[in-house]
Amino acid sequence: MRLFCSWLLTLSCLALQHPAVGAATPIIAADYLETSPHRELIEYALKVTEAEYGPATLTFSGEMVQGRAEQLLKDGKLLHLVVFAPSPERERDLLPVYFPLSQGLLGYRLCIINSGQQYKFDAIHNLQDWQKADLSIGQGTHWPDVAVLRHNNLTVVTNPLYSLLFEMVRQQRFDCFARSADELARDLQNEHASGLVAEQQLLLHYPQLSMIFVSKSFPQLAERLQKGLERAHAEGVVQRHFRRHYGDIVNRLRCERRRVLQLENPNLSEASRKALQRFAYTPEQLLAAPAKACPPQ
Repeated sequence: MRLFCSWLLTLSCLALQHPAVGAATPIIAADYLETSPHRELIEYALKVTEAEYGPATLTFSGEMVQGRAEQLLKDGKLLHLVVFAPSPERERDLLPVYFPLSQGLLGYRLCIINSGQQYKFDAIHNLQDWQKADLSIGQGTHWPDVAVLRHNNLTVVTNPLYSLLFEMVRQQRFDCFARSADELARDLQNEHASGLVAEQQLLLHYPQLSMIFVSKSFPQLAERLQKGLERAHAEGVVQRHFRRHYGDIVNRLRCERRRVLQLENPNLSEASRKALQRFAYTPEQLLAAPAKACPPQ
């Protein structure tokens, strides 16, 4: 697989620099994007810029963790693009495409907890209550959220392997496995999630976005994706995509009326903040709007 991807990357590098008429340039994305809603927006951005940049087709890497994908992108090997949350290092070492693919929903965090431990969270009404209770949060080692949570004086326990974080919360190595609102339902269906449930009362929020990062070897690709996504937003494609993929999640948050704990994100660059302001919904727009039909309590 590695040899094939290296060969494919070489071909696509040449194609990006010298596009042939009618030839589709292969764009190699990280493996997890194959089943992600982000795939639709990336493919649409490539499609609407075809007249300027030529045809392109999205292909996918072998399975890899975030840290490995980031290093390959820095090296310009095996990968063209990934989707990550931004960090100062990523924005320095890679080419960011400043567009919030899930409208900032990544910054709405819920807890996966041990069944029977809801009582730990029932008396938490604000960030100060959480800090006094010293509830700990589990996160992946390479996730930018770690720095955000620690900046807000929250205790964080890390592990590089996503699958092990489920076992760690089950063994009470930490109290809350914090996941974004769009990840929670999928995570609770994970084979490792037996005995774990969603915490019922709280919502952690900080400004954060899922955005594309491109290898510095392919500046034209970053430019193309930025143009394509902005066109998709202007055409209403992004908004329809959000309602289709995330509408039920947002409605559930509105129904649950959770207590919101607002956190600071000191590592979000000015460019990322402007992208959220320009293209994403605010928390007030997402949470304060009337809910549709809510399930019985």
